[in-house]
Amino acid sequence: MLHCYYMNLNCDCSVEQSHAFYEELPEERQERIRRMKNPALAKKKIFAGRFLQEILQEETGIAISKQQFVYSAAGRPSLLHNDLDFNLSDSGDYVVLAVSDQQVGIDIERRKKNHLSIAKRCFCPEEYEDIVATADSLEQERRFRAYWTMKEAYVKCEGSGLAIPLNSFRIVWEESRTQSVVDKIVHDVINTSVAYGYTTSLAEEYCVSVCRQRRIDEMCLIEKLL
Repeated sequence: MLHCYYMNLNCDCSVEQSHAFYEELPEERQERIRRMKNPALAKKKIFAGRFLQEILQEETGIAISKQQFVYSAAGRPSLLHNDLDFNLSDSGDYVVLAVSDQQVGIDIERRKKNHLSIAKRCFCPEEYEDIVATADSLEQERRFRAYWTMKEAYVKCEGSGLAIPLNSFRIVWEESRTQSVVDKIVHDVINTSVAYGYTTSLAEEYCVSVCRQRRIDEMCLIEKLL
């Protein structure tokens, strides 16, 4: 089972409604929001937190007031007394969420400056060569974002956080360039396929990738409104 959701964070909510959402967030998320100095960003984080709570309530039947979160050593959250896995990501105006019956990672990206220098420094040589194989700058950026989001999704799925170098595994695209396989690299040798991914676009400017251990034949992003 894999369900993927998205929401535009520019919600038409009153100040009172935003405050009510904030009060129902877990204490650890409230604390992170309190430390933010940008009010607009803090408001988006409130909406992202509420988005997560409402989807988890629909998926698990656990009321928002009863949801309790526990965290791994790497800071990855999960629901107490529930086996469903979930992962959240936001960029610009959108937040995305993947919910699955196995460990899952999701990432969304709008734009990233200096993408070629980042790819050359952080990606596998084959991945960088694939990006620069086209002279079209827009296509180069599109390919970079596909690689970047897939790598981030895999790191989040794996669960160890930034301890995984981005060039310690490679993304191999199928012909459609939507489905992919993640190959682990050990001592410069391709070891084995460890995960599978799916990449799509959102609102044209955004790239979204999902990763898990089982092949993903299709992915549909479901819109959620508060």
